[in-house]
Amino acid sequence: MTHLEYSERQSIERWFNRDKRTKVEIARLLDRNEKTIRNEIKRGLVKNLTTHLEEIWVYSADVAQQRYDYYIHAKGPKLKIDNDYELKEYVEKSIKEDKKSPEVIAEEIKKMKFKTQMCARTIRNNIYSGDIYDIKPKDMIYKKIYKEKNKDKKICEKVPAEKSIDYRPEEANRREVYGHWEGDLVIGKRKRGAVLFTLTERKTREEIIMKLSSKKSEEVAKALDILEKIYKNKFSEKFKTITFDNGGEFRNWKILEKSYDNRKKSPRTQVYYAHPYRSGERGSNENANRLIRRFIPKGTDITLVSDEFIKEVENWINNYPRAMFKYKSTNQILEKLCA
Repeated sequence: MTHLEYSERQSIERWFNRDKRTKVEIARLLDRNEKTIRNEIKRGLVKNLTTHLEEIWVYSADVAQQRYDYYIHAKGPKLKIDNDYELKEYVEKSIKEDKKSPEVIAEEIKKMKFKTQMCARTIRNNIYSGDIYDIKPKDMIYKKIYKEKNKDKKICEKVPAEKSIDYRPEEANRREVYGHWEGDLVIGKRKRGAVLFTLTERKTREEIIMKLSSKKSEEVAKALDILEKIYKNKFSEKFKTITFDNGGEFRNWKILEKSYDNRKKSPRTQVYYAHPYRSGERGSNENANRLIRRFIPKGTDITLVSDEFIKEVENWINNYPRAMFKYKSTNQILEKLCA
């Protein structure tokens, strides 16, 4: 089963928004699985204002296509089986007609000359996802439940396409305006205990270092709460955007953007994410972290590092003469900006 085309998304937009057709009707019109249509509409939902200034949810073909393109790019290379049509047909026939289990099919595949090899679990996962085979879970003779190796393992929330660094304001990319930051964590001994939350401003290289009790996303949010209380109404002006990597501690962008003051409905800042495995997109922060490592080497138990010493390191970085600023320090640049 092929993925939805943009023309199909345009049809969904017309039928769902204007004609008020149900998901079942749309699935029938496009000759698609109902689950595919449900997932597609969920992917493309956006808020719109009516002429009466009422917020309503509508499906946008353009938004859905952008998010689809982003996820396809982010998930990495295309699966090999997408090009192995003979194997796909064999799996479909074996399950639907021959009533074989994925375990039996996987064992048979080992002895056959297909371009791709697949284990039983992969076959089941592809069936349940509905992305590859023209097979429904009910076509299988039984449902196998796999035991999780780590029940406490957290599944990170997917980052929306619009939170990619590709959508970050151009003024941030060009370092023209103060207030666009990069963030990360500096990990201590054995990746346990306290960590350092570091923020680096892109234009001036201003550095903020805060000690956190752990690297949980809730602790990062609390650190931003502290900064918001310090800067109050100027917080959104000082922290226009923050760009993080794709670590699990940063993936909950909603709590990072949400103000600690529940009376405020608008986000306190805008969070964006660098592309996976591209630390250079947060190069200023990475370089600042190297400076921190001069004082707090890898393997140091950060729990034992005092707040006073951390503040000394922060001040050292902000007063360090930089060649890019003609050997002026960040603090000297900031004085000039505020003058």
